Amino acid sequence: MLIHARGTGRNYRYSHLRRPAIADVGELVRTGQRIGGVGKTGNAVTVGCHLHFEMRRKGVAIDPEPALRRWDRSS
Repeated sequence: MLIHARGTGRNYRYSHLRRPAIADVGELVRTGQRIGGVGKTGNAVTVGCHLHFEMRRKGVAIDPEPALRRWDRSS
């Protein structure tokens, strides 16, 4: 699942979901909204359940930790 953050140039990618994402293409999703369940698909079969999360800015992968820490302080 790929989520485009409007007006920020950021995209959020989630992989290894148990089933296809709950949100449809083009649907607006909000912070805290459930988009899927953690699974063990693809190459993750040998490592067990986990979520692959990526944050990209203008198509380039970035370290998500600083942004997640800022978000966590404000939640």
